[in-house]
Amino acid sequence: MNQLAEILRQDGKIWVVVAVIGVVLAGWLFYLLRIGSRVNKVKRRVIE
Repeated sequence: MNQLAEILRQDGKIWVVVAVIGVVLAGWLFYLLRIGSRVNKVKRRVIE
Protein backbone atom coordinates (compact mmCIF):
# COMPACT_ATOMS: atom_id res chain seq x y z
CA MET A 1 0.00 0.00 0.00
CA ASN A 2 2.87 2.34 0.79
CA GLN A 3 4.32 1.82 -2.69
CA LEU A 4 1.03 2.86 -4.23
CA ALA A 5 1.03 6.07 -2.19
CA GLU A 6 4.61 6.81 -3.28
CA ILE A 7 3.75 6.27 -6.95
CA LEU A 8 0.74 8.57 -6.68
CA ARG A 9 2.83 11.26 -4.97
CA GLN A 10 5.58 11.06 -7.58
CA ASP A 11 3.22 11.40 -10.53
CA GLY A 12 1.18 14.14 -8.88
CA LYS A 13 -1.90 11.95 -9.18
CA ILE A 14 -2.51 12.13 -5.46
CA TRP A 15 -4.14 15.52 -6.06
CA VAL A 16 -6.51 13.95 -8.58
CA VAL A 17 -7.52 11.39 -5.97
CA VAL A 18 -7.97 14.10 -3.34
CA ALA A 19 -10.02 16.22 -5.77
CA VAL A 20 -12.29 13.32 -6.70
CA ILE A 21 -12.88 12.44 -3.05
CA GLY A 22 -13.61 16.10 -2.31
CA VAL A 23 -16.12 16.36 -5.15
CA VAL A 24 -17.88 13.17 -4.04
CA LEU A 25 -18.10 14.37 -0.44
CA ALA A 26 -19.33 17.82 -1.50
CA GLY A 27 -22.01 16.24 -3.69
CA TRP A 28 -23.07 13.95 -0.87
CA LEU A 29 -23.31 16.88 1.53
CA PHE A 30 -25.34 18.93 -0.97
CA TYR A 31 -27.68 15.97 -1.48
CA LEU A 32 -28.20 15.54 2.27
CA LEU A 33 -28.88 19.24 2.79
CA ARG A 34 -31.38 19.22 -0.06
CA ILE A 35 -33.17 16.18 1.37
CA GLY A 36 -33.24 17.88 4.79
CA SER A 37 -34.86 21.00 3.38
CA ARG A 38 -37.48 18.91 1.61
CA VAL A 39 -38.25 17.05 4.82
CA ASN A 40 -38.65 20.33 6.70
CA LYS A 41 -40.98 21.62 3.99
CA VAL A 42 -43.15 18.50 4.31
CA LYS A 43 -43.13 18.80 8.12
CA ARG A 44 -44.38 22.38 7.89
CA ARG A 45 -47.21 21.32 5.58
CA VAL A 46 -48.27 18.51 7.91
CA ILE A 47 -48.22 20.72 11.00
CA GLU A 48 -50.28 23.51 9.41
